[in-house]
Amino acid sequence: MEQEDIETINPGKILIVDMDGTVRSPRSDNKFIQHPGDQKVIQGAEGAIAYFADEGWKIVAVTNQAGVAAGKKSLSSCVKEQQQTMILLPEIEEVYFCPDFAGKKCYCVTPTEVKDYSKHELSGTFRKPNPGMLLLVMEIHNADKVMFVGDRPEDKQAAQSAKIKFQQADNWRRTYGDF
Repeated sequence: MEQEDIETINPGKILIVDMDGTVRSPRSDNKFIQHPGDQKVIQGAEGAIAYFADEGWKIVAVTNQAGVAAGKKSLSSCVKEQQQTMILLPEIEEVYFCPDFAGKKCYCVTPTEVKDYSKHELSGTFRKPNPGMLLLVMEIHNADKVMFVGDRPEDKQAAQSAKIKFQQADNWRRTYGDF
């Protein structure tokens, strides 16, 4: 996984979704997803994502994955976990994740590749509640309209620091999940 040059594109609108507790949860009774297949889509998330995709929004996800730093999962397993989520929710085009407590590392996963942004100038700010992953997505995609959906206070804090609109996950799923 090598450092990639950032190529900017302009899709217009980007919906950034948090993963755990916002669009997915463990199939098991565990607090966190234990392996790539131990996940299910939270009711309403699929419909809400489809609504925004149908309205022309690019869908990107961000997630802290400290289980890697804590030794509970490998980096490879974490990548496969994100790719499995993209199989379950194919409108999600990319997943950015921070696998360390210091917020220095950030990887972008697509269904076919992994890019390492750990040497980017935002290194050290990737772990939410810091806004680094959100700012990186905004830099790469140069969108004129951005919204972040999350379920935790650190998600809201990251959105406020990035100066983007935030919507609470349960309200988002309830509002858009039935379309």
